Formats: sequence, C-alpha cells, structure tokens
Amino acid sequence: MSEHEYLPSPSPEEDWGDTDREWVVDGVVGESIDAFGQKRYEVKWGEGWNRNDGTNTTWEHPREDLEELIHKWERKQTAKRMEKAKASPAIAINVEDWHMLHENRTIERARGYEELKKLYIRGDPRQPIDFDGQLKRLKPVRNNSHTASKTLTSRSVSVAQSSREASREKSKTPGSVASSSGPSQRPIKPLPKRSFRRLPSSSPAPDSEEEKETGRRAPPRETKRRRALEKKWAESLNGAAPVTFVNDISYEEVPPLVPDFQYLERRYVRADGVSSAEHRREFLLSCECERRCLDADDCECQKPSGLQTDDGHGIFAYNKKKLFNFKLPLGMGLEVIECNENCTCDERCHNRVAQLPRDVPIEIFLTQTHGWGARATVPVPRGKVIGVYTGTREVAEQRHALGDGRKSYIFDLDVHEGDDDDDEDESAGRYSVDGYAHGNWTRFVNHSCEPNMRVVPVVWDTIPELKQPFLAFVATEDIPPRTELTIDYDPNAALEAQKSNGKRPRTRPEGARECMCNTDSCRGWIRV
Repeated sequence: MSEHEYLPSPSPEEDWGDTDREWVVDGVVGESIDAFGQKRYEVKWGEGWNRNDGTNTTWEHPREDLEELIHKWERKQTAKRMEKAKASPAIAINVEDWHMLHENRTIERARGYEELKKLYIRGDPRQPIDFDGQLKRLKPVRNNSHTASKTLTSRSVSVAQSSREASREKSKTPGSVASSSGPSQRPIKPLPKRSFRRLPSSSPAPDSEEEKETGRRAPPRETKRRRALEKKWAESLNGAAPVTFVNDISYEEVPPLVPDFQYLERRYVRADGVSSAEHRREFLLSCECERRCLDADDCECQKPSGLQTDDGHGIFAYNKKKLFNFKLPLGMGLEVIECNENCTCDERCHNRVAQLPRDVPIEIFLTQTHGWGARATVPVPRGKVIGVYTGTREVAEQRHALGDGRKSYIFDLDVHEGDDDDDEDESAGRYSVDGYAHGNWTRFVNHSCEPNMRVVPVVWDTIPELKQPFLAFVATEDIPPRTELTIDYDPNAALEAQKSNGKRPRTRPEGARECMCNTDSCRGWIRV
C-alpha cells in the first residue's frame, strides 16, 4: 500500500471574481487539525467577497502572508484554554453525535487537553500501559487448586505450610536458626515485593519499580528533529554558549523556521545593494594600549565616541567587569565603540564585550500565550551583554515591500536617523537587519512594555559613518534563571507614554498590532 494513498483531497478552487483585485483578510476565526497532524485555519475575508450562499470564509494552510494573523489567533486561543484549564482539571471525554473520526485532534485541542496535561500531569500520558510488565512485577501466586471451596483440605494446608517454611528458609541470615511453629489454620499468600499507591496523577510513586520501568520504556522528550537542529546550530556558534530548545506545552518539536534558515551567531550576511565594510577597516582608528585599556582619553579608537562625562572627559561604555554602565544616552544618535582588530589590547580589555563569544546559555522555549520565546539558563546580572541581533543586512527602504509577518523581524540600524533634516531621501544610505531567513536566537525575543533588556548599537568592525552597527541586547536588571528575555519593540512609544502620563491611545495607531504582554504598564499596541 502506498503511504500516500489516504492523503486528504485538495479544497475546491474558489471563484475570486476580478483576478486583479486584492481582497482584504479580516482575521482567523477557526482552526482544524487533520488525522495527519496538519493544521488549517479558517480565514474570514473582509467586505466585498462572499460566495453565493453568503459565506465568506476559506480554509488555508499556514503561509507567510497569514503569519501575523495566525500568531495572534494562536496566542488568544492558548490563553483561553489555559484559563479554562486553571479553573478546573475536568475534561469532557464523551463523543458527540456530530463528531467525525478525522476531527479527533481538533476536538482534543479545543477541549484543552495539552493545557490540562501541562498543569496537572507529569510525564507523557500518551504512553501505553504495560499491563504484562506490571503483572510480572507484582508476581501473583498461582492457584493450582481446581476447586473454590472455603474448606481447606489437608493438601492445601500442607502446601501452605511448606510455602511458609520455604519462605523462612530463604530469609534466614547465616548462623541463624529458624523457629518452629505449628501448622497454619489457613494458607498464607506471599505478598508482592512492593505495594503501589495510586497517585492522583499518571506518574508512578517516586523511586518505585514502576517508575524505573516507565523511565526505561518512555522515549526521551527531545526528538530527533530537535536534536538535529541543535546540532546544526551548534556548528555555527563559533565558541558561544549552547542554544537548546524546550517545549513543555505541546508536541511541537522546534519553532517554525523558513526552509534553509541559516544560523548567524555574531555576523551579518549582505543583501544585494549593500556595500561591504571590509575595505573600510584600514580606516579604523586604533589604540596602542598594552593588554587592557584604562583611560578612554588615551585610546585613539575612542576619538569618534561622543560618550563623555559632564566635564568633557571620555569614558568607556563598560565597567571593569565588562558590564554596560548605562551612561550612553537614549535617542542621541550615539553608538558604543569597542576596540577593534587594529588595536593592540587583547580580549581581556574591558572595552571588548559584544564582539566576544556569548557566554550565556540560551533556551528557546514555547510560552503559554505568545509563541516561542528565549531565556537564559543562568542568572544574568544587570548590564550584561547577552548577545547581538543578526540577520540579512539590507537597504532600509526594502522593508516597506515586506508583509507584516516579516516586519516584526526587522531592526533599523541607523541610530543617526533624523540628524540631517536636509536629507531629501530619508532612506538614502540607511540600513536594516532582517532576522527572518538568517539570524540567531535573538529573533525569538518577544516584546514587553516592561522589558528586562535594552537594545544598544555597538561597532567594532566598521566605522560609525557607515551606519552598520551591531545591535546588542543588554540586561537592564538582574534576571533570574529561566526568566523570559524581552525587549521593547517600540522604545519611542515608551517615551511618548511617559510624556502622556501612561495614557493609552484610544484608537489603534497606524501600522500597530495588539500587544499581548499583559504587564501593568502595557500600552495596548505595538508599532512594527
């Protein structure tokens, strides 16, 4: 039998009328999971298109132009199911008259099975019960009697006594003498080696034989696909700490990525039309400090830096522990200028930080309400540079042609934007970095209106005038292990909110989407 014999048939082709007209999608209103585990989403179309029967929804497979709408739908539905699961551990198991066999997975998801399992069940409840193994471990006594009479025969008494005496012989310690006793009035059934308590969850009793046997039977949580992706990314870490994947909520093995996604730990790839900075490195100013730089005023490489004290003395952006000192003002068009390859100081210099391999291990994990996120597995002190955002370095104006699903992966690199009011073309000579098809773990960092990281522009392999810095993610507070790492996608909106005393806009700003951070100071919208 061919493995493709029972693949679902394609949906009938829709009549969209005018082929040159673009129809607006109103949103995702439903979802379905078939017997093969493939998801489809019910998409509602805006005004202007409907069938003859008045319906205006179609079933669509995930694709790039629907990514943002699907992400919003998934967040809301997951939050609803989790809220329901927290309210009660009960789950309906009845089969309604209208249930079809191929709808089992859809119904299971709608009833919140995964959320209930996450909250109330340890282990993997889908594993089959090994009844034969349990019976073997319990070692029941074989009854060779062919009658069930309550009256004991001399044969049964003899067998019971022999069994009891044999048991005592086995339990004697060397040098001990077994005590003699009279014949028993009834047969004694040997007890199993260990009795089992019934726990409210599906997990066996701690340290029990059942738990050990279950541990041998159950497959490891990490799957082949997950291990393969971790191994592939590890080959591109260039000495950085590991990046691993964790999913304790669903059976999704790895985050959704475009085919042939390329991991870039600490570098960019150039898009067409972006000049290389290689030939400009000879123009990098360099210092001649021995081993470590001590005074920014004495470092030639710091001459372009505008980071100074109130009395005009130059200062570094990091302290002696290589932690960011937060003396770089926001919105002033300044970058952190680190020592470069032409400087004579070595890696111990406290002005070499973002350029060095990341030493914070990262977990990419599935959150409860907003897709995949990132967190550190170790404590992170305030001021720690955790990593840099990477991807495809491209001309900034190209981002306008991308869909909303792509724009959330794009950062503008020009921190000097707005300095030259006479520039007729605002996009001229300005660049962005796109982490959609190339990038690293930072592409999974989610937004929060109360973030625990800040984005800081840093240069070390190019001159600031090229407007192609790296964007370093810096901890703004002490972050405990396995706390989600977040940034503010729209820091300018945070400044606007401060000026308006935290009042939220009544209407949705242009180009904004709903914020799901649920923090006390949530602004309600994110502009991307």
